[in-house]
Amino acid sequence: GKSGAAMAKGNKGSGGESSNIEVFARVRPSRRFSSNLEVDYADHAVSLRIPKSEQGGLVNNSREHWAFPFTRVLDASTNQEAVFETVARPVADSVLEGFNGTIFAYG
Repeated sequence: GKSGAAMAKGNKGSGGESSNIEVFARVRPSRRFSSNLEVDYADHAVSLRIPKSEQGGLVNNSREHWAFPFTRVLDASTNQEAVFETVARPVADSVLEGFNGTIFAYG
């Protein structure tokens, strides 16, 4: 399986300052890794390909490819400490400096 985390770092106040939303994915080991899923660690992206079904007929406009860009994709060898240092520490540090910060994790 895989898991992901979305991290938002904001500036102090709400006077229209810019903020950044960073999205990370952590790809975990899987016994049945789908051949339809492609992880590109160099470009920080995950792609999903689902071939068109012939049952769709001659005119089949169904989508075959979805690409999801990330701030960074962490591989299966990334341990919890490295995930914390990459994803959570920058947010925690900015919160201690008085900035707003949110980490949303799922998976």
